[in-house]
Parts: sequence; C-alpha cells; structure tokens
Amino acid sequence: MSLRFIIGRAGSGKTSLCLSEVCAELERDGRGAGGPALIILVPEQATFQTEYALLGRLRVGGTHRAQVLSFRRLASRVVSEVGGASRPYLSELGKIMALRSIVERRRDDLLMFGTVAQQAGFIESLANTLAELRAYNVSLRALKSQLGALDREHPGGSQLALKLHDLAIIYEDFQNYLNGRFTDPCDYLDLLSERLSMSRFARGAYVWVDGFTGFTPQEFKVLGKLMQVAARVTVTICLDPPHCANSPPVREMDLFFPTWETYRRLLDIAEGTGVEVEGTSIVSPRRFALSPTLAHLERELFARPGAQFRGDAAPDLRLVAASNPRVEVEGAAREIVRLCRDEGYRWREIGLIVRDMEMERYAPLISSVFQDYGIPFFLDYKRPVQFHPLVELIRSALEVVNSDWAYEPVFRYLKTDLVPISREDVDVLENYVLAHGIHGGAWTSGVRWRYLKQFALGEEREPGEAGHIMLERVNSAREAAVRALGKFYSRVSKGRVKRLRDGRLQAGGGLTVRDITSALFDLLDELGVAETLESWRAGEEVRGDIESAREHVQVWSGVMELFDQVVEGLGDLHVSLEEYAEIIDAGLRALRLGLIPPGLDQVVVGSVERSRHPNLRAAFVLGMRDGVFPSRFAEDSILGDADREELRRRGMELAPTSEEKLLREQYLTYVALTRAGEKLWISYPLADERGEGLLPSLYIRRLREVFPNLREEFIGEDPPVGICAARVMDYMTSVEKAAAYVARELRAARSGKPPQGIWLDIYEWLVSDEQRRERAMANLSGLWYSNYVGRLPATVTSRLYPNPLRVSVSSLERFAACPFQYFARDVLGLSERDEFKVEAPELGVLFHAALKEFVERLGEKGLVWAELDPAEAARMVDEIVSELSRELRNEILLSSARYVNLVRIIKRTLTRAVTALGEHARRGRFAPVAVEVRFGSGERLPGLRFDLGDGRFLELRGQIDRVDAAVIADAAGADAGSVYIRVIDYKSSKRGLALSDIYHGLSLQLPAYLAVAIEHARMLVGDSATLARPAGMLYFGVRDPLLRLKRKDIATTEERRRRLLKALRMDGLVLSETGVIRMMDREGSGDLIPASFRKDGNLDKRSKVATMEQFDILMHFLRSEITRLGRRIVEGDISLAPYRDGTRRPCTYCAYMPLCGFDILIGGNKYRDLMTARDDEVWEMMRRRSQDAGV
Repeated sequence: MSLRFIIGRAGSGKTSLCLSEVCAELERDGRGAGGPALIILVPEQATFQTEYALLGRLRVGGTHRAQVLSFRRLASRVVSEVGGASRPYLSELGKIMALRSIVERRRDDLLMFGTVAQQAGFIESLANTLAELRAYNVSLRALKSQLGALDREHPGGSQLALKLHDLAIIYEDFQNYLNGRFTDPCDYLDLLSERLSMSRFARGAYVWVDGFTGFTPQEFKVLGKLMQVAARVTVTICLDPPHCANSPPVREMDLFFPTWETYRRLLDIAEGTGVEVEGTSIVSPRRFALSPTLAHLERELFARPGAQFRGDAAPDLRLVAASNPRVEVEGAAREIVRLCRDEGYRWREIGLIVRDMEMERYAPLISSVFQDYGIPFFLDYKRPVQFHPLVELIRSALEVVNSDWAYEPVFRYLKTDLVPISREDVDVLENYVLAHGIHGGAWTSGVRWRYLKQFALGEEREPGEAGHIMLERVNSAREAAVRALGKFYSRVSKGRVKRLRDGRLQAGGGLTVRDITSALFDLLDELGVAETLESWRAGEEVRGDIESAREHVQVWSGVMELFDQVVEGLGDLHVSLEEYAEIIDAGLRALRLGLIPPGLDQVVVGSVERSRHPNLRAAFVLGMRDGVFPSRFAEDSILGDADREELRRRGMELAPTSEEKLLREQYLTYVALTRAGEKLWISYPLADERGEGLLPSLYIRRLREVFPNLREEFIGEDPPVGICAARVMDYMTSVEKAAAYVARELRAARSGKPPQGIWLDIYEWLVSDEQRRERAMANLSGLWYSNYVGRLPATVTSRLYPNPLRVSVSSLERFAACPFQYFARDVLGLSERDEFKVEAPELGVLFHAALKEFVERLGEKGLVWAELDPAEAARMVDEIVSELSRELRNEILLSSARYVNLVRIIKRTLTRAVTALGEHARRGRFAPVAVEVRFGSGERLPGLRFDLGDGRFLELRGQIDRVDAAVIADAAGADAGSVYIRVIDYKSSKRGLALSDIYHGLSLQLPAYLAVAIEHARMLVGDSATLARPAGMLYFGVRDPLLRLKRKDIATTEERRRRLLKALRMDGLVLSETGVIRMMDREGSGDLIPASFRKDGNLDKRSKVATMEQFDILMHFLRSEITRLGRRIVEGDISLAPYRDGTRRPCTYCAYMPLCGFDILIGGNKYRDLMTARDDEVWEMMRRRSQDAGV
C-alpha cells in the first residue's frame, strides 16, 4: 500500500509515462493474463481516448488485466463483484422527473421554491444542488442540523434558512422515493468506498490516476480507500515541481493553486490512513521540444512578471482577430486544410478548442464550415436532442390533447416525418386548416369537412369539380393525420385540464402515469416510429454520416429509458395530463447524446473543460474573448455565494463560489494554450452574429506583453483586396471555394477593377478540367447571370390570355406598377397562404356590405338620409353589423374576445361614416342611384370595351361602390335632361388622388368608374338622363380617426362634429363649376369635399378641381392608357420593372419578391423612375398622350 506522485507541468509526458508503465507491467508478464489488475482511472469523458492510446502502445495484442475506468465505472465493476447493486440505477432523466413530481406535490409546503418551481431550468438546478450535497458528503441530518441552528439564531427566518427548509423537504422526499426502488448515481461512490476492501479485483492492484485537476470529497474518500487496498496508487498532477515543497509558498492567485490543493489533500489522506508515500517522479516538459515559441508561452505567459520572447513568434504562434464567429471558424478551417495539404499534418494531429459555454454557439458553425471545406471532424460534447423529430413528436402529441387540437401542435406533430402522411399532403391540409380556422372537435367529429372560402358576405356555393377533388384530398389527409393521434386523444383526454364556462380551470383525473405512458408508447408503436428511425439510421450509414445514424439509435434508446424510469418511479401516481407533460418535458430537456468518434483520422472539436486532446501537433483555440477566457460565472441559482460562505463558516463544505471559480480560470486557460506541441492558433471575434461588438480576452493583452513581436492578423469574410499571390492560395481550399472567390474577383473586374493575374490562372485551372469545371460552375455561372425577364412568346400569350381579355381596374394598376407582379398574381393565380383572420381586405368587404345594406334599408323603410336621426342611424348600423358579422368567414368575428371587441370598433367606425355621409345628404343635392354596382360581361352594367388591335379586345370589369347623381333645377335648352354624375369609392384607410398617379397608370379606378357611370347613366338614372356630365370622383375613408382637440373644444359638441367631418372629408377631384360644387356642399366650407370657397366667392386655391375640358381630357387619356396597358399585357410583357417614386415603390409590401428575386445589384434589374411634374404639366401630358394615341 503506497501512494506515488508523477509531477510535471503541461507537456511533460505524465500520461505517456503512465501508459508506458502499464505496458511494461503487461510485457513483463507475457500477454498479461496473470498478476494483479492494472487500473487506469481517468475522467469519464477520457476513457475512450485513453483506451485507444493504451492499445496503440501494447505489443502483447490484447489484455484483460489492464482496465481503463472512470470513478463510476470502477464503482460498477466493484459493486457488481461484491454485491450491493440489486436496485436499478436511476438515470439523470429519471432523477429530474422524480424531482419535478416531488416539487409539484409539495409546492404548498415550500416556503421559497414553490413560486419559482415552474421557471425553466429550475428542476435541473435543483438536481445539481442535490448531487452537490451528496458529492460533498452533506447528509440530510447535517442539512437539518444547519437549519435548526439558523432557526435558533434567526427566529424570524433568514433567506438561507428558507432555502435549507425547502432543500430538506425535497432531499427527504427524494430519499424516500429512492428507498427500496433505485440507486442514485451519487450513491455509487459511497457504495464503492464501503465495498472496496471486499473486492478481489481492487486488492493488490496497481492504480494510475490521470487527467484530474481536483476531486470532490466523495472521490477523495474513494482514493483514500483505494490507497489502503491497492498495492500502489500513482497520481499524476499538473504542478510545477518546486511547489511540492511549498517553496515559494503557493498563493490562491497562483496558476497551479488548484492542483497544489489536490496534492496537499492527497498527502494528508495518505498520512491520516498510514499509507506510505513513495518518492515523487518529476518529469520535465518535452511536448514543446520542436517549438521554442510554445515552450516560452507555457513557461512565461502566466508567470509574473514573465520574460519576453525576443524572437519571431510566427509561424508557431498566430493571433487572429475575426470580424465574426463564422469568419473565425472559416479562417481556422483554411489553416487546417493548409497544414494538412502543405505541411503533411494528419487530421487527428489537430484539435479545435472552445469553452463549454460557447459550444452551442460554435458547434453549428463548425459543422457547416468544416463540411464545406471537406474536413473530417468529431464534436466532443453532450448534445441536446430537443429538436429531434421523435422528441418533437412526443411533445406535440401531448400538447395536441392539452390544447384541444390547436393548430401549432397538430402540425408540429405532422411535420416530424414520423407520421405516415406525405409532406405535400401536410401542406395542403395545413393551408386548409389555416384558411378556415379549424380546431378542437372538428378534427375528431367524424363529419367530413366541406368548408369553402367565401368571396362575398353570406355567399353560399357548391364546390365545382376542382373543389370536390380538393375536399377529397383534404379529408383523406385529415384521416391519415388523425388515425393514430385520435386514438391517443381518446385514451388520455380525460386527464386534460379543461376550462369551464365561467373561466375556471378543472383539473383532469383518473389517469396514472403508467396509463398515459402506455398510451404514448402505443402511439409510437402504431406510427411505426422504431421502424422509421431504423430506416433513417440505415440511410445515414449508406451516406456515410455515422454520427447522425448513431444519434437516431441513441434518441430512441433514451426515450425508452425515459418511459421505463417514469413508469418505474411514478407509475401509480395520478396526474393531470398537463402535469405529465411537464414531467416528460423535463426529462426530454435533460436528454443528452454522447457519441463515440466514428473515425480514427479526424479533427477533434471539444471544450477545455470536457475534452482531452492528446498528442496534438496543432491546436486552434477559438473564442478567446472577454467573458469567456476567463469566464464570467453567475452565482448558483439555489445556493448563492453568500449562502456558501455562510455554510462554510459553519463547517459545511460545498462547491466553490463563483469568485473562487474565477480564480481557477487561469489554470483552464493554461490547459487550453498548452495542448499543442508545434503550432498554436488563438483567435477571437470582434462582433457577434448580430453585429454587436465584442472585446478580446485579457489574456490577449498578456500575449502581446510576452511576445512583443507577435503580429496580430485580421480576417474578414473575403480575401483582402490586393492580397499577395502566396496568401491567395491559402483561400483555395476546395474547387467550390476557389470558384466562389474567382467569381467575386471577376465580377469586380466587370466594374472596372482589373483582377490580379493569379485569379485568371486559377480560373484557367478550374475550367481546364471537365470534372473541376462541373463542380465550379455552380459559382462561376453567376458571372453571366442576369435576372432579366422579357416577353412571353406569342404561342404562350395566345393560350394564357383569352379574347376578349377581361381584367379589373386594380389588375391594370398592378400591371402599371410592375408587370411581373400582375403576371404572378392575376395570370398565374399565385397568392399568399390564406389564414383565418380579419385583415384589411376582410374589413373592406364588411364595410362595403354594411354601407350597401344601410342604403338599401333606407329605401325599404322610405327614410331620407338627410333627415335621419343620428340615434336611429347608430341603431341601424348596430343591427346591420351584428347580422353581417355572423356571415363573415364562418363567424370569425364571434370566435374570440379580441374579435368581439373588433366588432364594437367596426360599429363605431361605421356609425361615424354614416354620420358623415348623412351630412353630405343634408348639405348637398347628390343622392345615391346605385351602390355596389358591378359592371362587365353578364353584370348589371356592361363593361368598357377597348380595341387592342390585331382582332384582340380588352373588356373592363369591376364594381363601383357608389354612384350619385344630381339634376340642375329648372334646366332648359341644352341643359335640359342633364344629370351630373359622381362616383365614390370606399376605402378602409385614408387615400388621396394624385394626377401623376393617374398619368402613370397607378390610380385608374376612379376615372374608370366615372367613365362607366357616365357611359351607362341611363341605366342608372333612367331614360330622362339624356346628357350625363362628370361631377366628381372621390375617395371616402371609412375610418375611426383620432381627433386632436384643444382643451377648450373638448366639451363643444359642434366643434367635435366639425373636426370629425373634416377628418372624414372625401378626397379626389370635382368639377370646378360653382353650381356643381354647391350641389355637393351648399356651405362650400371644405369640410365635406376637397373644394371650398373664399369669402369673396372664388374657389380656394387648395381646392382639387378640374374643368369640364380637363375631365374630357381625362376620359380620353383613360381610354388611351388602358389600351396601351392592355396591348403590353397581350404582347407578353412580364418584365421586372417596378416603379420608383421617391421612397415609394411596389416592392415594399410585395409578396412575390422571393419569386422574382428583384435586386438592383443584379444585371437586368432596375427601377422605373417616375417623372415628377406639376398638375398643369400633367394635364398637358395627358392631352398629348391622347392625341398621339388618336383617341
């Protein structure tokens, strides 16, 4: 029985000496069949690499005598030999779920933790705290003793006492949960300590303990027992040899203080147990024999003051600043490829090191970049599986029941690809469900879905042939989606928490954990999940992705273990389905995958804390930034630093505080920077993914002090402009990368920047070989790419566009804004996914229908709008909206409290609108002669017809919201039978009319509606209308405006009424004749229409008016413009030519941008800049355009 130390700094060969001694023992005994056991005790994550290294050194082939074990594996080996492991092992998942259940059950008894129990991560923190208590030998009795002492000192109760009170309850309940059922992982080391003396395997063994910085009290206890049982225990410690004699004295701030503490405690244990301490083996650094630079770094970087390195640190040491983490990873990848390509390195001789806390940030970047660069790699970290399809399937299936078939969980479930339904059918089903707001019992009712989209309020229609096919497909997809999930819902829905009519929640009951888990397993079984995962695994193996193949197997095994643990531990517990989902979710969040490296020659990517990187020639340390090296430690969420210091003062040892951990950070940095023997790359990002600035680590400054000649490099996303030819080759890591960079340089050359000759040489090399050319063309083809969309051929247009071409005015406006937008929407029929919600179009439909119904009811009741009482108008609006709201999209306005409130807002808005329109009726002589009147083929009014030439015609169709007419009183002579016509278009937002927009074809609705109304005036007014004249074309905003009133005006009803009328004033263009304006507003105040009179009786210059001649010009221009647009349509113009008018452009809210790919930086794409002009200039341009067109 003896204890021996192997002491040395990093790179001195401590591990190598241990392995050599083991091999020597085996070789001394032939194949190693006899003799005492040879045990190499290492951290759990280092067992595979140590076994691999040992087998690589053995000359005896194989052996049973040598064992590479972790503390937990040693415990399992000993306990299985001498007994004591009859109870099943409780996994971390099982532990977390048990604690979740305990906390839920005892929530009312917990004085402090009850209010935070539902916070994300709390149960995991609680599990870590209990594990810490066990690791530091804190028993329940010790915890209660401390609690009693605190209660006596602080009768009112301190915060620490409240925490210990809750911990004691949970600790005790957890122990009761374990008793007779499970063995806690934390108990294994206690069992090991108790039974080591009875183990024949351990007695007389030779033990090497390697790779540890420190030990927990439990592990120290095991080592103490091992010293008394084994023939010899050899412990390697990374420590400066002079520290062994404590000369000079080791201080807490010193680099090797953590390992020195370990050394001293092991000596104390040996002395206390009477174990002989053999002579210490001192080894000298040899890892850095080929690199004086790295040898100096290891020796001086953490020394104070530390000697400077006067030579050139390059190329052994590189310090790199990158613009962001992705660029940082790409820079490292380029250097790794260069080392292997130019200097003969093997992938396995290179390691990439990050902090554990940064692994989730860097892991996806490394995976993506290394795959692009063709670098084989292994990510050595316990990865979460929360996004694996199986995990998502379980979560969403439970949420479907808890939410009563809400949209999101249903389709998360279907999109896992573990349900026997195609993705295409899922998409069709999803679109249908979103469009009709389907949820709840509609999924399981058994009644076939026959919901159809309404294009008008109250519309009832039968589906056509295409509609029947679509409904058949939707219902078939629904049956496939519900088949297995519906059975699961039926079995477990009685455990669902239900909301009663009064809003209270009623907890489900009658189901045990075993019942729900059994139903969940049956769901997976019916879906054939195991078989699907197996097929995925086989497919990944065929593709060579061994990691993903193993991941599917591990996730299935982990979920099955989770089910076993939850049934074993909580099987007979009655819970609601919501509580069960929380328990399962806690287990799934804790599920982690640890994979064995699938290959032998690959770059190992790992964290400083977890991974071991033996025999590295080159190391890349990424993320050397402030807050990471050293790390900023947050205080423990359960027992903070003050709590730990108080308990330590009272004699209870716990894990270090955050401040103590910070003092140990320099040792971890030392470990990271001393992994490689020849080359070290240190890099940090200057900004994160969002572009927010980051600061370098304080160790960067220290590097500059120790290596004053070290040149810091900067790398951006692309090779720097003017980079030398030698450096260019560093970026040529693959054919694809080379092609991408060549394309960039040649694209710049097209802008007048001649490329360096080397880029042309690389281009020649890429295209000179057929295989290389094929791989490069994906990038090179972009050089000649032009996003130009021209005209459709005549053979296509003749089939796309019927004769006559029937179009609406809004479609023509869309074409004028951007021909491609018109083509995508109006010709191809592409549209955004319809959703069951009320937006501007639906509100517009409701406003139009309500105003139409209002006018019709006035006629039915014989009421005159001008004489209508405001209260009666409000009552009629309330009645109309209440009726129409039941007809809009399957009663959507009654489907939620939000929409019920929206109905109230709609009623108020429409009441204001009819009030304003009523004022128009009182102060004017124009009266409605038609509302919501449609024109076009087969409609009440014929459409306008335009000759496009070559035997082709265009027929305009649409709907005019309102047509008003007025007759001049006592007209005689030429004016006899004259009627003035104005059209009004309702808008749900404020809308103005600009003459320039009419000229550019962007605002043709009002002129077109006016032209239709004038041409067919007799059909609207009657045969007495022998002469129809334009009076105006106006927009009326059906809005609920915010009135800005001064304090003195708030109580004035008349002022509020006047402000409301002004806010709802119509906008557009009216005839400049005084009599006509007076017929619209006899006061001429400008409150109602965009025209008013000054005190001298003349028109205000701000009035928006046009003479009869100008209206005539407008009507002629309209015909020429519609003809011009129609000809461009039938000629196949689908160009990407959106207009630009200052900051205004149709692309701003265009849904088709992903389809067209319009980008002004790409050839063939540019805006049509609209010409700006004064109104008088626009009138002249209209006149000339009409004359030129011969209209």
